[in-house]
Amino acid sequence: MKTVRNLSRVAVAALTVGLVVGGFGVGVASAAPATDDGDKLSGRLTALAAVDVSSDPAVAEQQLANASPAELALPGSGPVSLQLNGGSVAVTIYYTTPPLAADIDALAALGTVDSIAAKYLVVGATVPAGNLEAVAALSNVQSVQETLTPTSSGSAWNTANALTVTDTDTDAPTQPSTDVAADSCRAVPANLTEPLNVPLARELYGVDGEGVRIGIISDSFEHAAFATHTTAAEDVASGMLPGPGNPCGYLQAVEVLKESSAGGSDEGRAMAQLVHSIAPGATLLFASGGGGQAGFASAVETLSAGGADIIVDDLGYADETMFQDGVAANSMNDAVALGIPFFTAAGNDTSIGSIGESDGRVISSWEAPEYRPAECPAAIADYLYVFQITSADCMDFDPGAGEDPTNTLTFPDLEARGLTALVMLQWAEPAGAATNNLVVAVTDASGELVAGTPLAAPGSPVQVAAFQPSAGDYNYTIVRDTSDGVPALNPRVKTIFPSSHLRAAEYSQSEGGDVVGPSIYGHAGTPSGLSIVAADAETPTELEYFSGTGPMTLYFEPFPSTNALPEPISGAPTVTSLDGGWTNFFGQEVEGQTGVYSFTGTSAAAPSAAAVAALGMQLHPGLTPQETRDALTETAIPIDSIVESVPVADSAGAGLVDAVGFLAALPGATPTPTPTPTPTVAPTPTTTTVPVTPTGVPVPGVVTPTPTPTPTTTTPTPVAGGSQLASTGADASLGLGVLAGALALAAGLVVVAAARRKRVDEK
Repeated sequence: MKTVRNLSRVAVAALTVGLVVGGFGVGVASAAPATDDGDKLSGRLTALAAVDVSSDPAVAEQQLANASPAELALPGSGPVSLQLNGGSVAVTIYYTTPPLAADIDALAALGTVDSIAAKYLVVGATVPAGNLEAVAALSNVQSVQETLTPTSSGSAWNTANALTVTDTDTDAPTQPSTDVAADSCRAVPANLTEPLNVPLARELYGVDGEGVRIGIISDSFEHAAFATHTTAAEDVASGMLPGPGNPCGYLQAVEVLKESSAGGSDEGRAMAQLVHSIAPGATLLFASGGGGQAGFASAVETLSAGGADIIVDDLGYADETMFQDGVAANSMNDAVALGIPFFTAAGNDTSIGSIGESDGRVISSWEAPEYRPAECPAAIADYLYVFQITSADCMDFDPGAGEDPTNTLTFPDLEARGLTALVMLQWAEPAGAATNNLVVAVTDASGELVAGTPLAAPGSPVQVAAFQPSAGDYNYTIVRDTSDGVPALNPRVKTIFPSSHLRAAEYSQSEGGDVVGPSIYGHAGTPSGLSIVAADAETPTELEYFSGTGPMTLYFEPFPSTNALPEPISGAPTVTSLDGGWTNFFGQEVEGQTGVYSFTGTSAAAPSAAAVAALGMQLHPGLTPQETRDALTETAIPIDSIVESVPVADSAGAGLVDAVGFLAALPGATPTPTPTPTPTVAPTPTTTTVPVTPTGVPVPGVVTPTPTPTPTTTTPTPVAGGSQLASTGADASLGLGVLAGALALAAGLVVVAAARRKRVDEK
């Protein structure tokens, strides 16, 4: 691994600091930092702007690529890498006020505008490296930051996760159960339906999702960067997707409203296959979330305007804020405010230690209630010139009376496998108004610097670093720039070690106010959404070892506010759903089953939960996000935590989704077994306008309507002597027990439960 080279220093002016919220180490700023135009670029973009790129696009791209992986502490490709196109780089431009047409035109003159999310103050663009400084100098620009490739929570990302617990892949797909018969009109059986109790639910209530429109956000639908085993047309012909020619009779076409402009993995198509296997009558919509958080917000707006009744996504952005709802979370909040239940993958970032004191502990993250300044270790002091820092202190990881400026981390040999370790560092100051400048420094056993981040964009409290460790120990240090004086605020500090690679950490246990473990971040932990964790379809009562854990705690009002919340708000996983769903092209091929692939990760669990919700929305049109949440959580089947030391609610949420219980808990639901309805082509969607809500910033001259609540069609009747549930009106014993109220329903569940026990006993 190359040593990090010198980078131009980004000078960030001091920000007037307001009050410190007692006990939380959270600062409230009066305004964004004042910067010169040259200081508006992030440290990485400052370095790329200095590259003398060739006029040959292929050569220019290689020049930028050569400058990015080692020297800028980013992977060369894949999740969290720079997005390069010739001599251009994808960037996110943050504005001080919503950009107007003149702002967009000025940007378009310097690069290609990719995604516009004006009410969230961001625009995504691809800009030639030589024009980066000119973009920073545009009127109304607050900062310009690199747009990193988003992560997904599916098989493509999880393949690496499976290699981190032992030296071999212990998470290979299992042989399909012999008692799951292939549907005569499907090329691959719908293996998620039975463990989610879907067949009985569909039989009792006569639903298949007909009339419900489900929006999917992922990397791409049919624009993979590599050859896939099938095409979308072949998926339709084989019964794996709906559309004209579907042999099962589900002729409603998938509506691809926004495809990726760059090559992806077609994970969105795999998600669509899982949704179709559970709710085959539903109409599917797709919008790519590529292009950073601006692209995600654009996708949410596109699906909302396209008439989506439910939205599900599986993307994560390394620059999403951990202490404050950012751009992606705000767009999700706005969709929920419109009445759209929003399902999101909780991520595959949990690391369970396997060495020494870390063995059996969840060590995915480390967090301290405040920055504790300490003297930097000699190895780091020798490298301060790399960061162009003349004075610094370092974080003290020891929560007790001692002082320790390093946290020793133990990794497997990722370098030999071509895999990358990631470090996400953030501190609790408002986005765009941070007064502290922290950088990541990682040294190996010999003291050599193997990863060092340049200073963040002005006012940004976000850092991301990547490196390729060989097997062994690495010292992780958090360095604070004090060149312009010691900041008045010592904010809360949090680091997540995503990707489930970590095997041991020196500080592996929560103590003294420090918190170790939770891995959920960004919009995946925002309370308005339904955060979905994963259990395998073959063992549905056991969480996947990599499945995300909470809680995630918010301390500030949504971006761009700089106000602290009166009290912190914590969100944990909502419910558990199932991964290991079978597709005909995506994931790892199932042993002994040609053409059958196991799609694992919370990317598979989220769409399976969303599909169950679609069955409920057909039964109860106008189902609200809160009603959806209540019915799912009140009827979930309890399961154990990921490890004993983590509360069940922080790892499994309310428990495993049960389709029968969910439908039974909906307002006015009565089991009336009828034949499955014949699918029909869904009507053409009516375009609507997404209103601006308090999470967005009003755009001058744009009139936006206020959402009108959909009236509930059924008024629940109180049950004598029963305790009423707040939203559903169903008797509490029904909501919690699921079985009361219908003998046929109870009998069906007993049969299913017995079958499940039989399968588990046989394993």
